[in-house]
Amino acid sequence: MTHYERIHLAMAHKEPDRVPVMCQLSQGYMAKNGGEAPFDMYFNAESAARAFFKTRKDLDFDGILLNVCFEDNWREIYEQTKAENTVNGERYILPDGRVYENRNDQLTLIHDPGKEEKLMDIEDIEPDNIPLRLDYSDAMELHKLAVAEGKRESFSVHGEIVSPFDCLCVLLGLENALMAMITDGEKCESILERYVNQCVAFAKAQIDVGVDTMKISSPFAGGSFISPQFYKRFVVPFEREVVRQIHTYAPQIPVYTHTCGFISDRLELMASSGIDGIECMDPPPLGNTELKDAKARVGDKLFLKGNMDSVNVLLQATPESLEEYVRDLIRDGMCGGGYILSSACSVAPNVKPEILKLLVPLAEKYGRYAAFSE
Repeated sequence: MTHYERIHLAMAHKEPDRVPVMCQLSQGYMAKNGGEAPFDMYFNAESAARAFFKTRKDLDFDGILLNVCFEDNWREIYEQTKAENTVNGERYILPDGRVYENRNDQLTLIHDPGKEEKLMDIEDIEPDNIPLRLDYSDAMELHKLAVAEGKRESFSVHGEIVSPFDCLCVLLGLENALMAMITDGEKCESILERYVNQCVAFAKAQIDVGVDTMKISSPFAGGSFISPQFYKRFVVPFEREVVRQIHTYAPQIPVYTHTCGFISDRLELMASSGIDGIECMDPPPLGNTELKDAKARVGDKLFLKGNMDSVNVLLQATPESLEEYVRDLIRDGMCGGGYILSSACSVAPNVKPEILKLLVPLAEKYGRYAAFSE
């Protein structure tokens, strides 16, 4: 069975040969282990593609998530960037004035002229005048390369868009956005409705070049930030419309939502948006979702991806402790299909590759379905 078939059977609630494995790798992890210079990986689509492909192959994952979006003129930016050595490491000065430093193999933004502008207040915003980005055709080089490699190696290629709610939080700043939902909820709803168009446009651009699954990143929609009541009002209707339009445009594309932290109190609300699956399901103490409980409550409606503690477990794991932990996750998630073994959120940069390389053998050992057992 190919990597692609394994992932898509699980997302369709069917039983593949074994539980699929696909962790979301942080950009920091790929910068450390992808064989590319950090600046190149962030600002050169071809370099980023090599890093994605190398880490996936090293770990034998069944798919990759493209969580980097390149600017339309990335080649021009890359070629015109000036590099210099400093006491802190390499420094990169971009044509637009942004300055990055490579510190301990981590690319750090230390100056951004665009961020110096004052965030807008909700009363100063006219929703119909918010500029939208609707053309992503020139930003698809990484995605095109990944799709071509995915077809050659038969693995699944997942695209990513941010949710309308995330767009609102970026527009106003998180604190101002949370306050605006209380003081001017109707205007927030108008802003969210407008951002649906931008989210769908980015999804369509990725689907057009062959991405086979779409993730909606909604990190600020967990219980640490908003109540279930606000989730129902400010997240569900707009993600539902995004999902509806993606499914209408490409019915074969599964769509799942990524929300960090505490989400146990809103699993059914998340399912009501029409998504096909859910990630991260952070377990305690990072969140409050138990895989067995999630499987019982929404496992008949959604495929489940995640629940592996990416901090307290993966950073500290020994081969022995990891085996016991993964065995229990697979036991709670695999029944009837619909489970993808994955870190809850991104794999941290300092997780040892030799620990991640154990995940597929453990899935082979504990996650084989009866129809394929020897």
